[in-house]
Amino acid sequence: MAGAGWLGFVILAVNPFGGLLFAIPYAATVLHVSPWIAALVGWPLAYVQVAAVDLLWSSLSKWPWWARLIEKKRTPRLERMASSENMFWLVLVFGTILGPWLVMAVMRYAKVSQRRIAVPMALSIGWNAAAIACASVYAPQLIAR
Repeated sequence: MAGAGWLGFVILAVNPFGGLLFAIPYAATVLHVSPWIAALVGWPLAYVQVAAVDLLWSSLSKWPWWARLIEKKRTPRLERMASSENMFWLVLVFGTILGPWLVMAVMRYAKVSQRRIAVPMALSIGWNAAAIACASVYAPQLIAR
């Protein structure tokens, strides 16, 4: 049963819809793991979304029909926004709110590599994991009052 519980945690953490929001409380309640440990373990698992989108985008880019489709739809405005100096902060603040997979897809669409957003996205996932762990620890105490 313990292996199945951890598999459930991994699936929840990697999941692009909900991800750590479900995985950390699940680990705390079902696996009886500290939310802080669950946040530390879930942090790199949540980043898998970014790596998967990057890998899939690179694979699709090798197909001529995909490259033509993307080139037809690409806008210079999005490329300018993605290459702006403020992109680090925008990804850091809004990366996990919009979804790491979606941010990576938009960045690849704008010809921005994963290397450029890896640090702000990892930090964004990290502060999100810490906020969820904090809520998992302190919310039950506040509700009980």
